[in-house]
Amino acid sequence: MSGVYGVAMVKDEADIIAGTLRHLSDEGLDGIIVADNGSTDGTRDILEDLKDELTAELIIVDDPDPGYYQSRKVSVLADLARMRGAKWVIPFDADELWLAPHRIVDVLEAIPPGYSIAAAQLYNHFPSGIDPTDPDPFRSIQWRQAEPAGLPKVAFRPAEGAVVHQGNHGVTLNGPARITVALEVRHFPYRSAEQFVRKARNGAAAYAATDLPEDAGAHWRGYGLILERYGEEALAEVWREHFWFLAPFESGLIHDPAPYLRWRQ
Repeated sequence: MSGVYGVAMVKDEADIIAGTLRHLSDEGLDGIIVADNGSTDGTRDILEDLKDELTAELIIVDDPDPGYYQSRKVSVLADLARMRGAKWVIPFDADELWLAPHRIVDVLEAIPPGYSIAAAQLYNHFPSGIDPTDPDPFRSIQWRQAEPAGLPKVAFRPAEGAVVHQGNHGVTLNGPARITVALEVRHFPYRSAEQFVRKARNGAAAYAATDLPEDAGAHWRGYGLILERYGEEALAEVWREHFWFLAPFESGLIHDPAPYLRWRQ
């Protein structure tokens, strides 16, 4: 048993969630705990179907609270993993592929005991006009930004009282924590105009249902205002202007397909 668990909250990720969980399971995780936040696009049915397929144990919990209290909710999931015997917890999003130089569980198991956090550099992938035709976004979206995003993601050794930060970009543990950079994340946030509009609508509603400060989720709140005032086509135009690239090589993106399901023959 590896003692590595993944935890996530998801909503309406039917186009990508199966690949995410298959990939994590192939990386050797013992368990994956997913909180479904009222999905209406078939995500929940996909999760149920995967329970008998994955090598990792898939635990599905209901999250009826519409508010995007990600820090609070993911911290609870991480503690549930701890109570099930997890030695490492990976807080992931549905649109992320986590990677390491070798299988993730082998890399985490080899980290010396003095380190309690394993940081992951995050690279954003964006669709383009020269992508191959494939219904699986992890296979079709092959171009990524050359440099990692400013905020990394983290895996950590679970401890009672651990607080995962909003966005899963950090964690607060009891006492000082030593960090090592050991992992990588390939991020596929905006996969089509339709998916971008849906994600923006859900994100704006989820933050509106919280009492978090206005700067929390500011981009989702902003997209929600565009949707409310100007409609779906205006938001689709935002996607085409900022997150889709006709000629990605001319925009500084590099061709680097993600090592997806890499342990399968």
